[in-house]
Amino acid sequence: MAMKGVTFAVAFVLTAVLVIAGIMLYPDVLGKAATANNDFVFALFLGPFVVVLFFAWVGEKVVLKVLKKE
Repeated sequence: MAMKGVTFAVAFVLTAVLVIAGIMLYPDVLGKAATANNDFVFALFLGPFVVVLFFAWVGEKVVLKVLKKE
């Protein structure tokens, strides 16, 4: 079964919030790195996005199986 679009959208929004909050909380570390090197900005977003997307996909599978049993 393919991943639902809602799962992908939620993972994207959560990752964006996570990255922006990280840059705001730690401007000395993440803020300077994010503005000095565009490759790091992409990795800063892509790494957490893959992790959040994986957990969202697993959560989607669990929810669908629980709802299917009822």
